[in-house]
Amino acid sequence: MIGEALLALALVFASPPVDPGTSGGAETGEPELAAPAPAAPPVAPRKQPASSADAPITVTTRLTPDPSHIGDLLTLEVIVAYPRDHAINLPNGLDFAPLELVSIVEGEVESTGNDLRQRFTITLQHFDVGAAEVPSFPVTWIDPDDAVHTYAVPPHVFVVESLLVNEAEPQLRGEDPMISLEYPNVSLAVIIYSVLAGVLLASVLAALFVMWRRRERPVVLPPPVPPHERALADLVTLAGQREALIENGAYQDYYLRLTEIAKRYVGGRFGFEALDRTTEEIQDALRRGQLRVEPLDPKQVMTFLQDCDLVKFARLSPSNDEAREALEVVREMVDRSKPVEGQVEGQVEDPDEGQDKVAGEPGAAQDAAADRERARARRPADPQPVAKQAPPADPSDAEPPAPSPEADTHQAEDRAPGDSP
Repeated sequence: MIGEALLALALVFASPPVDPGTSGGAETGEPELAAPAPAAPPVAPRKQPASSADAPITVTTRLTPDPSHIGDLLTLEVIVAYPRDHAINLPNGLDFAPLELVSIVEGEVESTGNDLRQRFTITLQHFDVGAAEVPSFPVTWIDPDDAVHTYAVPPHVFVVESLLVNEAEPQLRGEDPMISLEYPNVSLAVIIYSVLAGVLLASVLAALFVMWRRRERPVVLPPPVPPHERALADLVTLAGQREALIENGAYQDYYLRLTEIAKRYVGGRFGFEALDRTTEEIQDALRRGQLRVEPLDPKQVMTFLQDCDLVKFARLSPSNDEAREALEVVREMVDRSKPVEGQVEGQVEDPDEGQDKVAGEPGAAQDAAADRERARARRPADPQPVAKQAPPADPSDAEPPAPSPEADTHQAEDRAPGDSP
């Protein structure tokens, strides 16, 4: 192409200028003889590009969308297949007029067995309606001898449709008539929604009321009976049965009930479990200071419990007066130690405060000593096993007999298993 342009320029500049003197023949009407044309300079022969039919490459094109509309982005896919020892390229500055070039994207080279393949994506736009075509454009390829050849891609025809209606000359139409829209009935909607809301609220309230009726109500129990009141009531009951038990010789049953009353009261009054403990366990706890029974005398309490154990487990038979006096001892213990006004059951008084109070009151020490003497006088005497006593030979020289091993064996056999002495 460059060679043809240079040849045309050479022919233009090589033509001879017109002589003004020769123009007179034209005025006289004589025919003007044409000057002989100079001989054209010899043109060097150039290598003709190989035709598309002889090219070793194959070009396939596809355009989408087709048909399209004005301004749509048109995608032209150009797929070039070529041998492995060749190379291809799209020249720079391609012109696709009257189409507008948007972009050109070169894809990766792909292997198709013995050959190679490369995809070029060309994006175009067209702003006219009707039939149109993508103009032909070149694809250059290089053979193994590094010779550059050109392959002309044939034009691609497509159609651009109009966005208007199918009319030859569309005209502007008049405005559409106004449409009267009915407004919604707000009052009816308010009534309906109000009724639904009322039904829903009533359902929720009914469910809450049913749940409230079915709730677990706390059981209110009567307040517990104070230990001293229960003990005094049990003592009154036992006092009514005391004579019958003594006459029948049911000392074990009588002392068992009396011990339960005393232990239940002491445990409830001073805040510990006395019924579940043996006499030895209570004595050990008192000795270690783990339990406090003030204002009662711990020695008096332990002496009473030990005397009751002798009757219950050693099967000793106390006198009738001693049996009657034992109930009064328990009653006196309850009267002396029942809580004063403002004191809670199970609360133990501070012995130091009690000592200060006794020391501060006139005559209090004498009263306390007198109470201890009366309690010691009322305490029943230590029972002795009657069956094992032998009458002394001389009443003046009588001495209590020493317990024999045989008597201890009989006492151990008579004692219930698991009971303390």
